[in-house]
Amino acid sequence: MRSLLIGAGGHGGDTLLPAACSAGLPLSAIVDQDAERAKQLAAQWMIPQLYASVGEVDTGVFDAALIALPVTAQADHAAWAIKAGLHTFVEKPPAPDLDGLHALITLARQAGVTACVGMNFRWAEGVRKLAEVLESGRYGSVRCVRVEHMARKPVTTFGPDMSLAASLFAAQGIHAIDLAQMLLPGQTSTTGQMIKVERGCLCSMVSTDPDAGTRMEVQFGSCQAGFYHSVQVTTSRGDLLHLRDLSELQLRPGGGDPHVQDYPGARVLWRRSPTSGGYAHAGYGPELGAFRDLLHGADAPAHLARLEDLLPVYEAFDLLLKTEGLSWTA
Repeated sequence: MRSLLIGAGGHGGDTLLPAACSAGLPLSAIVDQDAERAKQLAAQWMIPQLYASVGEVDTGVFDAALIALPVTAQADHAAWAIKAGLHTFVEKPPAPDLDGLHALITLARQAGVTACVGMNFRWAEGVRKLAEVLESGRYGSVRCVRVEHMARKPVTTFGPDMSLAASLFAAQGIHAIDLAQMLLPGQTSTTGQMIKVERGCLCSMVSTDPDAGTRMEVQFGSCQAGFYHSVQVTTSRGDLLHLRDLSELQLRPGGGDPHVQDYPGARVLWRRSPTSGGYAHAGYGPELGAFRDLLHGADAPAHLARLEDLLPVYEAFDLLLKTEGLSWTA
């Protein structure tokens, strides 16, 4: 299989490229207008072919494209790759707004190609451990999920056509909403607001299923001094599972378990090893490995994100924008 990387900037060249190679997804070409940067990466990773733009690419000799570009350029290049019949892996966000995502989904269906989105938080080591614990059934079923995803950017828009709210979604919100929906799908009644802060943005959203008695809470923002991440899951047994900063998973047992009454404190179910790091810990390696296996005919894991899997995420934020009188565009 011959693959090409479109975008050799900080994320594409420093993260996606080495993660792909470590995952057994070798690259045969780089597309980037920065000729010197592309040349250095090609020499470092023994990649034989360089192109300044996709217009130079003979698509007939390639099978797949990995795309990592600024937000406003990703959708155009994803559309180019899909139309060319290339299986496509595009970093998040795949499109700058809901209409753009619908357009890409339609193109992928018409072309009959596999189109996946880089949602590495689904594949982070701590999230995979949390999912494993939940799937064991030992702690009951999920009833409430709360995800906090805080960082220090963006404080300006990602492009002249994007609003600051859309830029916040592209940087932080898409991951937070997607992760919460992965853990507790099917929440339909969504409310939320943009909260006023001195620097950056802060957004809070709630989705519920009144019939099932379940609730999903998401808070994300760009007003923090660093990156802070928290996932809390309350189960039908009353157990609370807390994944803190993707580095430690705690269990706070529910009150109905007679075995914990003498010691109701938290138990550590998993803690990141000092030797655990790099692309596998952050999710990039396992995610690209799953994309590789899918193209080779293997069954796709449920948490490998396709374009259509992002529809509920975009729709939830679109509803919030309309409620707030905001839009995707500036």
